Amino acid sequence: MLTPTKNLHEDKSIIKIGARILSILNSPHTVSSAWKSYVQIQEYETNGKIRIQFDNFILAIDFLYIIGAIEHGDDLMWRSKNDKKDI
Repeated sequence: MLTPTKNLHEDKSIIKIGARILSILNSPHTVSSAWKSYVQIQEYETNGKIRIQFDNFILAIDFLYIIGAIEHGDDLMWRSKNDKKDI
């Protein structure tokens, strides 16, 4: 479920869902507004077919938070600002 396989379409993999979420988070969003944006993008690309459900969307958000790619506060989430000079 994390990466695509021959039995799992790439649009249903957590990596692909997470990458798309990161592309949406150019500015802070609530979970519901990010979901609406995600659904709009997916409907456009697949002619109205939504390939994932909300629970997989939440799993991808959890994954992004665990690896430090997103942050949250005050009911908003945004992309982390990771600078190489801090490493």
